[in-house]
Amino acid sequence: MAEEHEWKYVDPRRNDPSRKGMLLSNEIEMFQRNKLLIAEEYEPKNLRPAAYTLRIGSKFVDSKGRVGKLDDKKKTHFKMEPNSIVYVSTLERLDLPYYVAARFNLRVKWVYKGILLGTGPQVEPGYRGYLSCPLYNLTDRPLKIEYRQDFATIDFERTTDFCGKATLEQIRKGKSLGDEFDTVEFEGQKYMLFKKEYPPLKLLPDYDVVSSLFELSQEVRTWRNIGIGFAVSFFALTLTLLSFGANAYRQVSDLAKQVNDLNASLRDDHKDVQLSQAELKDLKDKLAATEKELQVLQSNPIFSGKRKP
Repeated sequence: MAEEHEWKYVDPRRNDPSRKGMLLSNEIEMFQRNKLLIAEEYEPKNLRPAAYTLRIGSKFVDSKGRVGKLDDKKKTHFKMEPNSIVYVSTLERLDLPYYVAARFNLRVKWVYKGILLGTGPQVEPGYRGYLSCPLYNLTDRPLKIEYRQDFATIDFERTTDFCGKATLEQIRKGKSLGDEFDTVEFEGQKYMLFKKEYPPLKLLPDYDVVSSLFELSQEVRTWRNIGIGFAVSFFALTLTLLSFGANAYRQVSDLAKQVNDLNASLRDDHKDVQLSQAELKDLKDKLAATEKELQVLQSNPIFSGKRKP
């Protein structure tokens, strides 16, 4: 690594009491001319009044977890699938002084497209390397991500004093190496130094990340299919019950008709029996009358065969 610039450790305006706060464009340019803040791929037109617009770098991880690389010729873009997550890195390489922190977030026009950026609250003072982050596509349509496309805005802010009034030599002399952070002790105060340099896509999860919206859409689709199946089953059951009811109604109607016909037949038979009984009574009455007439005739001497002397 090349020799670090003195401003990496010592604020050129540390004696100015008004220096604290967010850096304006003139100070961003001042640091950039010394290869700090935006150390590589600085684009003057992306400078804003108090921020800088970052661009999409070459390395990415698509919605299926495949690592890819963009360029200006062969592969200039990739598709971000609906309800998915991709990982991108910045084209710009950062190199922050140990007394400047940064924050970055997605440009508003990307939010209007339905994309969100997953970031931490800040970039640590002294950070060196590329920024990588997940992008969330919240829409139901694929979106195109292009190489060198403006996508995030970063701003810079001075921290509290770093190592007081110590010179560069004193800071280097008091520096101790550590595993994750180096440290500097000066006048009884201990300061931590960010020491790692991060390449693009350095920090990625070691498992597949699926958008909760995608899972939700899958669950909705599953429940919708279950609902459709239930509705179809219910409709089929309803038709079956209606058909069964219609058949039962027809059978009951037929039985009722048969009962009515039987009752009518029984009534007719009853009438016939009554008529037969009446005719039989008439016959009995006629027979009784005939028997009486026969008795009268038998009692008559003429017919009985007896003569008077």
